[in-house]
Order: sequence, then structure tokens, then C-alpha cells
Amino acid sequence: MRALVVLVPLVALAACAIDQPTSANLAQYCSPENAYLLGSQSRVYLGVCPKESEAQFLKGLAQGRGVRPTKPQVEPYYRQIDDMERQLLAASSEAERAPLRTRLRDLEWWSLHLLNNKDGLD
Repeated sequence: MRALVVLVPLVALAACAIDQPTSANLAQYCSPENAYLLGSQSRVYLGVCPKESEAQFLKGLAQGRGVRPTKPQVEPYYRQIDDMERQLLAASSEAERAPLRTRLRDLEWWSLHLLNNKDGLD
């Protein structure tokens, strides 16, 4: 029953997640509520939030990831995503961050593809 209580709001709000940050929606994107939705949808963080909101964003992202769907074949991608995000947060220049963001987008695509695969590869 508890899972249903968590799932119903997520399903209702799933379309409301802002997954592409822009200068116009950055404050909304960086909110803890949006971070929770992104985490629950297995989305990656590309290191775009201002330092003053990043800690709360990361906390919401972690909480959302606690309820994200999983399959055994996706777990290695989740570990790589976690590692890449840590590297991204530690990077000191845009030149260091750009290839990490590219790799994160690829890892996100593969993890979502495997999660949504209906070909019986469970």
C-alpha cells in the first residue's frame, strides 16, 4: 500500500518534471521537488545548478533515486552514472565537464532504454 501512496503522486507529476534546464527555467529545474522527480525517473544531473541550490537539488535527486525503477542489467549503468556525476561535481573547468556531460547523457539513454525494454531481456 505504501508503494501505491508513493507511486500515485509520481505518476500524476511525471509529466511535470523539467528535464532540460535552460536559463529561463533554471530555478524550477534546480528545485528539490524537480530533483526528486528526475531521480525517480532515472535521469542524470549535468551539474548546472548554482552552488546555493545544488546541495538541496542533490538531496532531492538522491531521495528520488531511492524509488526509481531498476533491473539487474541497469545497475552497472547506475553505478557509472553515480561515478560520472561525482567527477562532474569535482571538475574545475568547463573543458573537464563537457566530456563528462556527454558520457552522462549516453549512460542515461542506455539505462532508460534497458528499463523500458520489452523484449524479455529481464
